[in-house]
Amino acid sequence: MIISRRPLLLGAAAASFAATSAFAQTAADFMGEWHGVLDLGAQQLRLRLVMADGPAATLFSVDQGNSAIPIGATRIEGDQLSLDIPVIRASFRGRLTGGRIEGQFTQGGTLPLAFQRGEAVATGPEALTQALLAELRARAGAPGMGAAATKRDGRNVAFAGGVRALGQPQPITTGDRWHLGSITKSMTATLVARAAEAGAISWTDTVGAVLGAAIPDIRVEYRDLTFRHLLSHRGGLQANIEMVQLMAFPRESADSRVDRIAYARMGLLQNPVGPKEQTFTYSNTGYVIAGAMLEAKMGAPWETLIQQHVFAPLGMSSAGQGAPGTVGAYDQPVGHAPGPTTVAADGSVSVPMIPHPPGHPITDNPAALGPAGRVHASFEDVFKYLVAHRDRTPFLNSQSWQTLHTPPFGGPYAMGWQAEGDRLWHNGSNTLFYAEVMVDRGRGIVAAAAVNDGRAPDMRPHVGAALLGAAQAVA
Repeated sequence: MIISRRPLLLGAAAASFAATSAFAQTAADFMGEWHGVLDLGAQQLRLRLVMADGPAATLFSVDQGNSAIPIGATRIEGDQLSLDIPVIRASFRGRLTGGRIEGQFTQGGTLPLAFQRGEAVATGPEALTQALLAELRARAGAPGMGAAATKRDGRNVAFAGGVRALGQPQPITTGDRWHLGSITKSMTATLVARAAEAGAISWTDTVGAVLGAAIPDIRVEYRDLTFRHLLSHRGGLQANIEMVQLMAFPRESADSRVDRIAYARMGLLQNPVGPKEQTFTYSNTGYVIAGAMLEAKMGAPWETLIQQHVFAPLGMSSAGQGAPGTVGAYDQPVGHAPGPTTVAADGSVSVPMIPHPPGHPITDNPAALGPAGRVHASFEDVFKYLVAHRDRTPFLNSQSWQTLHTPPFGGPYAMGWQAEGDRLWHNGSNTLFYAEVMVDRGRGIVAAAAVNDGRAPDMRPHVGAALLGAAQAVA
């Protein structure tokens, strides 16, 4: 079953953190900055932990662009520290002893992790080369990998390696199309901004007012949610509907509006995870609801709207929805899932999921999830989109760009983007592909990297290194 989820370790698109529990007698001893190293075998990741009164904490992945990872709950009990990190499905449990916090980091498996006082020093990433890309792909065990970057002054690089499908000879190329997963979310937010400028919708339109006729039994807690709440994951909605519900939706559809309303209703009847604005929960459901609102106001499917108002104006001719590639061919990268079907020469074990006629169960998310994570495109076309955000081109007015890039309720998560200073970042996976993109407005750089392998925990360190390495290559 394929669901668009937050990928795991590390550097997930983030938002604010919340703290729980009360101070213990030794709470003051935990305050300040700490650093540690997580040994993943093929790579070591430096982490920075910032502890503040409350207690509250934020974790940073130094070697993945110093990206912030929000802590869902921080608990101090005597000399014990517990951190819950739901956005990457992880936790840390440690004990303060001898000036160190010694403990275990759990994310699927469990690894030892110790923090010492001080701040980890971030060093520049190694500039990406074809040889380094091949090394990163081999470490990841991915069938294929691609990475590219371009700078405002015209410098650009593009690298590709591996094969489109295990067991087949067709090589990955720099012009191939990659599934972008949840990177789609920033595109949906950009569509909302375009529609607002055109007067077709308003940022303050509410769920109740727009969808109340189609979904009369919306829970009262959700009726006054606006696009701002939905696009910043601050609506108090649960992350997804139940698995058995999701499995009932078709993978492909000529018009997904009815399915999207049905999905939205399921989400709007779920119990809230917390009060709106105060609670961050990364929610695919919120983006499906936003898509249903756009469709209700504009009278066309989200797929048509994103094509007409975002892809076509930006010249993104390769952009589409669903698995890339032609049925029965290996003309684009094929997504891979863990399994015993094919063993590559480097020892990786994956199952290639070749595009099939509509109705095949495992090539992508259900069509109803389109606004949350079903877009594919080439890096060339992805860069047309990223450059518009980097340069804040006339594609949108200055106020719209500012709205998209600013977290409306605090924390680092804006409208479909993790926003830190001049930099925007997001990742995405449909559990068959994994991709990351970055916009560095200060340095004038945009970058993208991807693999046709959905094992996000294994892919993330290497794709992240390729992303930052590509950016360094044009810096």
